Amino acid sequence: MNNPHLDSQAIASAPILDLSGDAFHLTYGAEPLPEERPGAVVTLMLATRGVEVWRIVWRGPASALVLYHGETEVWRAEMTVSPTLACLMLTAPFEVVAQQFLSHNERKARFPATKPRGSVGARMVRAIQTRVSSPAAIGRGVFTLGRWLLMFMGLVLLVTMLSQWKARASGNLAPGSHYGTAPVSASPAPAPELPPELRDRTLGETLSPTEMQVVANATREMGIQMRPSGQPFVVFSDPNCPSCKDLEPKLSQVDPRFVPVIVPVSFKPGSEDLVKRVLCAKDTVSAWSAAIGAYAPTGDAVSDGTCAGAADKALKANGAFVALNFSGTPTLVSATGKVIAGSGSLDDINKWLAQNGGLKPDVPRVVR
Repeated sequence: MNNPHLDSQAIASAPILDLSGDAFHLTYGAEPLPEERPGAVVTLMLATRGVEVWRIVWRGPASALVLYHGETEVWRAEMTVSPTLACLMLTAPFEVVAQQFLSHNERKARFPATKPRGSVGARMVRAIQTRVSSPAAIGRGVFTLGRWLLMFMGLVLLVTMLSQWKARASGNLAPGSHYGTAPVSASPAPAPELPPELRDRTLGETLSPTEMQVVANATREMGIQMRPSGQPFVVFSDPNCPSCKDLEPKLSQVDPRFVPVIVPVSFKPGSEDLVKRVLCAKDTVSAWSAAIGAYAPTGDAVSDGTCAGAADKALKANGAFVALNFSGTPTLVSATGKVIAGSGSLDDINKWLAQNGGLKPDVPRVVR
């Protein structure tokens, strides 16, 4: 109980409360936070039971913790501790009083006892309670919740990607896959039935808004825009994929109103090193052309692939590909979310872009 910031006499003089009767409903936290308004009067703990109200209050102007029963001041402890929520709720005077309410509730067994410090669960409860008592606080809480949700989605994406990577690394790939060739045997075993969520997407399928957000995130961080301007469409491409190599020269000849944005993935042997070298290069366009064309890069296209974040970006690109349930490279996604896979003819690609690329069709003008 010793703390050099506290008045030991005030700690010793803490009251012994008569709390007989029903359990209390306890609420921890303060709005505004003490550190946000050091000179304010804020409530650190509220104990209610019917019309009965107890409050432990930080009175900033007096630098004191005060216990109220209704509107009557029961006890006061002056201190010099930093006026932050965490510091105040970890001080001995606060715990001396707060623990009496917690112990009373434990005896009554109506409400689970939650200490104001200690377990992760208790800290989360206190943090949530602190942030739900005003519109501004609710906004901060929603922002924090959204951030945690995105972190959770990222974790799920990473786990999914790792599981799929392990399956592909085993070499047991279905015949016809762009990732490689199944082992040749005298009596090849039939390919196992894949669950629906892992089957190839139907050509021409449209991605959902959530899936398009995954595509947008991948292109924003790893995308390589192959021309200065135009309506973008996304190409998930592996530098060692034969179909990707076949598609590459056609991409340079597509309708000039559209621009391919390459998201490099690395599922073929040796592709990961190439992708990292591309992502680290100053001139990523030339570096990608060299990687997929299997020739040595020059000038600003040269890199060793060891720049900060390269491995992480390569992993994220693969994770986005797997999360979208794509299973063959190249896979193309239009601005309207339409999906096709493989290397078609230049005419087929231009027709697909004209229909699904997101631009209004050209309307001939009438000359009078």
